[in-house]
Amino acid sequence: GGAAAPEAVAAAPAEASAATPSLSASSPLPPTTGPPPGLRRLPLSAEALAEVAAAGCSGGPVSAHAELVERGVLEWDAGQASCAQALQDLWLGLKSHREARERWLEEHGRWRSAYTEWRNKHEEWERHRRKADEAEAAPPEPLEPTEPPEPSPASYGCYVWGGVGGGKSLLMDLLVDCCGEKAGLNRAVRRVHFHEFMHGVHQSLHLLRQEGRDRTTRAVAQQVAQEAQLLAFDEFQVTNISDALIVETLFDALFAEGVVVVMTSNRPPQDLYRDGLNRHLAIPQFLALLERRGVAFHQLVAARDFRAPLETSEPALEEASSNVGGSRWRDFFCKPELGEGGDELLSTAFAGAARLETGRGRPEEVPIAWGRKLKVSEVAGGVGRFTFSQLCAEALNADDYLLLARRFHTLVIADVPRFSLAQHNEARRFTNLVDCLYERHARLIVTADAPPEEVLASMEGLSGILPRRAGIAAEEGPHPDGEPAARRGGAPSATPAEARGAAPQPQSMEEAVQLAARGPNDAAPGNDEQSTGSGVAGVMAGAVGSLQESGFAARRATSRLLHMQTAEYLAAHRRQRRVAA
Repeated sequence: GGAAAPEAVAAAPAEASAATPSLSASSPLPPTTGPPPGLRRLPLSAEALAEVAAAGCSGGPVSAHAELVERGVLEWDAGQASCAQALQDLWLGLKSHREARERWLEEHGRWRSAYTEWRNKHEEWERHRRKADEAEAAPPEPLEPTEPPEPSPASYGCYVWGGVGGGKSLLMDLLVDCCGEKAGLNRAVRRVHFHEFMHGVHQSLHLLRQEGRDRTTRAVAQQVAQEAQLLAFDEFQVTNISDALIVETLFDALFAEGVVVVMTSNRPPQDLYRDGLNRHLAIPQFLALLERRGVAFHQLVAARDFRAPLETSEPALEEASSNVGGSRWRDFFCKPELGEGGDELLSTAFAGAARLETGRGRPEEVPIAWGRKLKVSEVAGGVGRFTFSQLCAEALNADDYLLLARRFHTLVIADVPRFSLAQHNEARRFTNLVDCLYERHARLIVTADAPPEEVLASMEGLSGILPRRAGIAAEEGPHPDGEPAARRGGAPSATPAEARGAAPQPQSMEEAVQLAARGPNDAAPGNDEQSTGSGVAGVMAGAVGSLQESGFAARRATSRLLHMQTAEYLAAHRRQRRVAA
């Protein structure tokens, strides 16, 4: 019945994070200001946004969503309303947890007083026991009071997936806005693109390892928990092994620190990092962790892509960069329609966006990720001019594009191709570029070989590819976009004869994708040695999941390219990037 040392007594809850080691690296969380990006793109004044936030803080995401519908900003959609209710359940759970924690803090304070009193009595009892004669009976040992357990959230988050343009990010942003200071949740909230977050995590891990630190993932999670107790991840996806191998450990450490997460994705959870290298060592454990922590899973099936303008609204695509090309899109010009005037049109568009009355911009080298520099052919007034090859045919990635989106409020790009499957690497870079620009409310002016709804059409077809094994199509079950398999036109499964015979040699990338989608017919799920060992024209069977991710990314990029042509997006660009009309 010995007492714990005084130093071992639990610290007051508010002091619990004081001992967390500080990182010499910058925080994995980027700075944030103002409403979340999805709300900033809405055609609402700052006063109207504040009123929507007030409705959400008092009534939750359902009330905020209803407020936007009532104002005519959103079209009512059953799928969005259902998703808002799922986020409402999480919001109500956070409020209940806050109330339970406030009661616990009172109980914990009483326990600390009782513990201090008991410790004094126990020390007196110990002195009396040591002095007592052997024949003298020792007094009864005082009972140690039991520390009340700290309450945990009923759910540690929500995973929302669905097709592009359905409103996932906007609804998540509504939840973020509903957790403001007026909601009284006592939770700091950060909304971040998942790729950007993981980039910061890897940088922090690298610095910690250079310092010779142990348990680096836990240290990063503690750093994050000091800044945010609710993380909202947009475009949650796992596409490389470096992320896959730490995602379960990282989220386990975040949950241990009491952090709640909300994620939006184009993929259902079971398809994360599908057929990726060593997937079986990471993703099943991650999904099991989410289930243990009560993370809710919700599929948003919206009526349509709400970012893409309807045909009846095309005349609203006004304020074109130039009317010379006669394009029905404001900033997207098809080279077949322009003839030889593409370069001249881009020069005019560049001068207009940069507010140049005379002369031209100047060439410049700008910093990109990991200490590198990129040559820009023309820079002026926050506008950069590039060729497609400069940005997407070279070894650039989303880290570089994020820095360019911060450096320039407008990018002017020449010669975007109509992508073929043989250009899947360049297409993936282009979709990453579009994502980064859209997230930062940047403007994109391009000349291309096809209109925006067609430029990535071949790549979009990759989203329907799912691996086949043992001659059984793996496309059974719901597709992330809610389309039946028969409409998606995936590759046929291998016949038994094909399975026994030698693999045919592909004549094109299209055939290679068909063959890779079938996969080795006798490969067991999770067997990386079999599922990734045989490549066809540069596309391994284990890389089909990555190709499918490229298809989802292409759909998302097309939706965003169309939205970037609207007057609504241009107004948001000018507001958020402080660009004069």
